[in-house]
Parts: sequence; C-alpha cells; structure tokens
Amino acid sequence: MEKRVDNKKKGRSFWKVFLIIFLFLFFSAVGAVGGFVYVTIRDMPVVSLAEPTPNVTSLIYDSQGNVAAQLHAEENRLPVPLERIPESVQDAFIAVEDRDFYHHMGFDTRAILRAFYTNLTSSSVQGGSTITQQLVKNVFLTSQRTYQRKIQELILAVQLERLYTKKEILEMYLNQIPLGHGAYGVQAAARVYFGKDISQVTLGEAAMLAGLTKAPSTYSPYNDPKLAKERQEVVLDQMVRYGFLQPSQAEKARSEPFKLAGLKPQEEYKYPYFVDYVLKQLLAKYGKDIVYRGGLKVYTTLDAGIQAAAEKAVPEVMNEAYPLKVGVPQPEAAAIIMDPHTGYIKAIVGGRTHEKRLAFNRALDAKRQPGSAFKPIAVYTPAIEKGYTAATVIDDSYISYPQADGKTWVPDNYDFRFRGLTPIREAVEQSINVVAVKVLDRIGINTGFESAQKMGITTLVPTGRLNDHTLSLALGGLTEGVTPLEMAGAYAILANGGVKMKPLTILKVVDKDGNVLEEYGPQSEGQIVSPQTAYIMTDIMKGTVIRGTGTRGNIGRPMAAKTGTTSDYVDGWFIGYTPELVGTVWVGYDQPKSMYYKGAGVGGGIFPAMIFKKIMAQALKDVPVKDFPEPKNIVRVAVCRESGKLPTNLCPANDVHTEIFVKGTEPTTPCDVHVQVTVCAQCEGKKLATPDCPPQDRITKVFIKRPEPYQVGPKGQKPLDADLEVPTEYCNIHKPNGSSQTPPTSPPPSSAPSGGQ
Repeated sequence: MEKRVDNKKKGRSFWKVFLIIFLFLFFSAVGAVGGFVYVTIRDMPVVSLAEPTPNVTSLIYDSQGNVAAQLHAEENRLPVPLERIPESVQDAFIAVEDRDFYHHMGFDTRAILRAFYTNLTSSSVQGGSTITQQLVKNVFLTSQRTYQRKIQELILAVQLERLYTKKEILEMYLNQIPLGHGAYGVQAAARVYFGKDISQVTLGEAAMLAGLTKAPSTYSPYNDPKLAKERQEVVLDQMVRYGFLQPSQAEKARSEPFKLAGLKPQEEYKYPYFVDYVLKQLLAKYGKDIVYRGGLKVYTTLDAGIQAAAEKAVPEVMNEAYPLKVGVPQPEAAAIIMDPHTGYIKAIVGGRTHEKRLAFNRALDAKRQPGSAFKPIAVYTPAIEKGYTAATVIDDSYISYPQADGKTWVPDNYDFRFRGLTPIREAVEQSINVVAVKVLDRIGINTGFESAQKMGITTLVPTGRLNDHTLSLALGGLTEGVTPLEMAGAYAILANGGVKMKPLTILKVVDKDGNVLEEYGPQSEGQIVSPQTAYIMTDIMKGTVIRGTGTRGNIGRPMAAKTGTTSDYVDGWFIGYTPELVGTVWVGYDQPKSMYYKGAGVGGGIFPAMIFKKIMAQALKDVPVKDFPEPKNIVRVAVCRESGKLPTNLCPANDVHTEIFVKGTEPTTPCDVHVQVTVCAQCEGKKLATPDCPPQDRITKVFIKRPEPYQVGPKGQKPLDADLEVPTEYCNIHKPNGSSQTPPTSPPPSSAPSGGQ
C-alpha cells in the first residue's frame, strides 16, 4: 500500500517538473521572440511622409542646355518622372518582378510561400519580394539575407504602400533599381547601355533592362551578350504570359539586335579639362557628398563647338610636330578661349591628353614665363595711358643698365640687331625688346608693375631678394610666371574697350529640389584703361598678324595679337582676339627646356599661332565679320616714321603714314629728324662738302639727325640706321691751291625743314 502511494507521489512530481520546464521554455521562447521582434522593430528605419532620398547624379550643362558631364560616385542615378518612362519599360519590370504589383498591399503571400518551398526543396535560391519590398531594401535596408531583415522589409513595405500610390512607388523603384556598371535607375541604365534617353528605348531594349534585375553583372550585354539575350527572351515571354504583349510583338522585339553605346571608364567625360575646372569649384564650395550624390544641376559657359575645336586643334598641331612617344617627354600645350564682353570662358584645354579626373590643367595651373606677350600689359598699355603714342619713336640701340650687385644688364633683341629709330607701333609688331625696356624705364617700373596687377596678373612678386620690380618685367622675365587664364583675362580688357570682366565658368547651380543655390551673370570689375588706350593698343596689335611676328595666326578677319617667346625658346605664346573672342595658347615642356623643330627654335609665332588659328577659324566660321568699334576722341594724323612728328618735304614718302592718336596727343610740330645737308659727290656723298669743293660736286642730300646720340656697344654694335645719319667728316679730296685744308670745326648748318605736307 505504501508502495502505491510512493508511485503516485513520484508521478505528481514528474508532471510538476515537466510543467515547470514547459512553462520556462514557453516563456523563454515568447521572451526570445518578443525580444527579437523588439530588436527588429527598434532597429527598423522610420518611413515618414517624405520620399526616399537616394544618391542622385549631378549634371553639368553647356551654354546651350545640353548635358556635358555627369558627376557621380559609385551610383550613377538620373531620376525621371514616371510619365517619361515608356509603358513598355514599366510593364517589362512588373511582368518579370511582380506581376500582382497593382493588387497586393506591399507583399505577396503566395510568392513568399512559393519561394520558401523552393528554397527548402532545391539547391536554388528564389526570392519572393515584391517591387515594394525591393524598393524598401534598396532605400532603407541592406542586402543581408536574415530573418530580421525580411521582417523589417515586410513591415516597411506595408507602411510604404499606405503612404504612397502604386504609381509613386513604381516611379521610385524604377529610379532606384541597380542595373549594373554603376547605373541606378532606368534613365542612367538607358544611357549606359544604349546611349539614349529612357523615353527612346525600344521594346527589346526595355526587356533587356528589366532582365538585368536578377543579376546585373551576369546578364549585362557587355559582359555576356548571349546570356543577356536569353534573359531578354524570358522577360518577353513573361510579358506575353501575363497579357502585357501580343506574341507577335514579342517576336518582333526578339529580332532586334542590341546596339550598345560602349562602356566608358568612370573617370572619363566629354570636355574633361573644362569639366575639371567646374568640378574643382563645386568641390571647394559644396564638398564631395553634395557634388557626387546631391543631384546638382550646374549650368556653365561652356561652348561645346568651340571646346571641341580646341580639343581637336591642340593635338592635331602638336602631334604632327612632336609625335607622342612612351617615356619620351614632348612639348605640351594649353589653350583657353573667352568672351571678353562677359568674361564667360568658352573652352579650356589643359594638355594634349587628359589622363584622369582633376588632372593637372596647364591652362589654369601652369605658371610660365610670358616673354614678349607681357609687353602690352606692363609696358605699352600704361605708356599710352601716360601720353605715349603709337608714333612715339624710341631708339633701338645698345644700352646697359647697372645692377645692385655691381654688374650690368644689357637687353638684346631676339635677332641680335638694333634697328635704330623705331616707332612704338613697329616695336610691338616686330617684338623689339630694347624698345620695350627703354619705354618701361621712362614710364617707371612701378607704373608697369601696377598696370599688370590692375589687368589681373596676381602672380607678381613685389618684394624679397627675387622680385618683379625690375626692368626685366618689360620682357616678361618674372619671378614665378603667369597662367594662360590670367593672360587671357588681361588681353580681354583691351578687347572689351578697357573694361575688366571677371572670368566665369559657372552661371547657375540648382539642387535636386529645384532651389537655386547660386546664380551669376557678367560681372564688371571696372574701367581699367581708357577706351581710347584699349582701341589704340588693339590697332597696334593688328599689325602683328599682318606684317609682324604672328602672321601664322591670321584668320582673315579683324583681329589683334601678340606673340611671346622666352629665352632659348623655352615657352611659346600666342594671344589674340577678335571683337567676339579672346584666345590664349601656350606651348612648352612641362619641365622647362628649349623647343626646336627641324633644327630651328620654336617661338610663339609658330605652333601656338597655328593652334590659335585652327580654333578661332572654327569658332567664328558662322559669325559675321565686324571690326572693333572706335571710341570717341580718336584722331588720325599723317606722321613721319622716324620722328613721330608732322612730315615735311624732306621726309621720304615711304616714311610717311597716317597714325591714330588720342585727341590731344597728336603731334603739332614738324619732323626735325630728316635734315638736308650739302655733301661732296666725289666722296660718295658720305662726307660734308667744304667751300673748296667744286660747285658741280656740291650736292644736297637728306639725312637723319638723332635727338640724342646712340651708344656703341663694346663689340662695335651700332643701329642699322647709323649710316643714314648726318656725316661728321668733311671732304678731304678738294684742297685750296693744292694745299691741305682745315675743315670747319663743326658741320655747316642744316637747311631748315619746310612745312608739313
């Protein structure tokens, strides 16, 4: 009896323990599930009444509103409204991804159960996500395959369906879906694969795009055209099966060949040097995230036609003379084209080849010696402002200047000749160094220095052991050098009647929501030189391409220009402008050294001029020809070349020409350089006649009489017109009564010049 009682007690104890264990396990499971659900919900993103904000590609537009470049990081996304996406594209994605899209509330129970069964009974993995769930995953979640992520996906999908219409969800999805090669969304994919807008894709192309969703890298036609074609046919079959297409339509789409646009490396874009400059400005102001992911719309001054012409001209000219060779440095080149009236930069080329994004841009970053191209900026423009004229005569003759170190500096001309009495007009046309140095010395180095600064040269060094307060400023011998951009800006002042305009590339920046972040128009920085000075300098530099050092740059229409060649042919410049455009071209080695071609030194009047001509001829081919407008208070007066004064009847006809002046600076006195003296014919007219010379041998000739004597160089250097001066010796052939004659102590008086012609 006692034994039976014990068995009952043992039975009750077993069930008691079992119940305790069961309850413990039950509540533990409930707690675990509750904790899992809590953690899942706690870590779940919040879907608010705001459209998801994915990374969006920024666009750069040219001056005509065409897309010049797309800026994006790893995601190239170009959102478009649903109405711009063809129904064939919408139907293709729905047919292959979520045929019941318009009928479920965010998830499809049958699809989930079907995928669950397939995953359990086979080695393949099948997804059961709807379009809404895929959108949630792409925008809010990760791609991890976990139960926690799937539960979050379901909950968020239901929330999204409550907040947005089906069309809104489909639009977001088609703008979000990754489709390979960095393309996110159908618009970016249409451009990457077919080079066209999504609104222009065919039915076959639409099916190919929809087929990419399963595995973009696997089914990309760039990676495997055969698999891409097979996947396209699967999509077309699905579209027929679910009533989106007729079989005949699908068959026609199958027969379409793929016409791929061709993949381009991410670092490449059209007009790279111009875009680089814009990109640098954007990055400095907005940072990488906004520039590459913020969907900015950037409107620029880029003229695609001029840019294309410049990108073609630079390598075309340079490659013919200096073919590129791996490992062998060759001369580089840069060009920049600007509208002088607005400051709008139309084209930038920073080198012969563009190797990578944000590469070194020689048009903007390279500081090089400008040589004679600096003369109009630091010498002649300020000289005209101070009352000098195009007719002012300077003696191109030997001169030396003492230096602080006890040495002397002797400026020389590029051809090692001294021309003698030379008007400023001719000195500019022929790029005569000695005249430029003498003019700067007369107007003052500070005057030239300040003029260059006012005209936009920011690289001048004012103080220190090495500085630019020297006479070498006249020849462009600078401490640091200048950039092509600054040179273009300085010459643009002369092309714009003396008014300085701020150089611009960015006109407007708009964010992805349409808010204008910045907007600019032409920005005047004031009247830097008078309109009259600008006009006279322009007129002087017209001669550079007609009869001076820049004839190779002549484009057959009114234009002004100046060449620049530094010592030993290290740098070559050509800077020219028309009433419409100003252009700067530089050529030289990155590591400075002399440039030679077929044994001859290369100056600014050769390859830089040729590049300029090719660019400008194309840029202005459809622009009506016009001349520079003449400002008020310009007068024209006939002058003598040798004196810059009013001609007399002694001035040779070929020395008389009409010159322009700022009213009030024109000459009022007659030429006193051409004088008439009596010489002896038997002395070949090279010696003054004496009273003993027979009348038949006494002849009168016209000579020049310098205002000041010239210096003779240590090697006997004389100006070329030295032989035209009044003789200083007397005839020693004719003597009275056969005895020697002592000539007068000074030459006989010159005949007084007559009035002007």
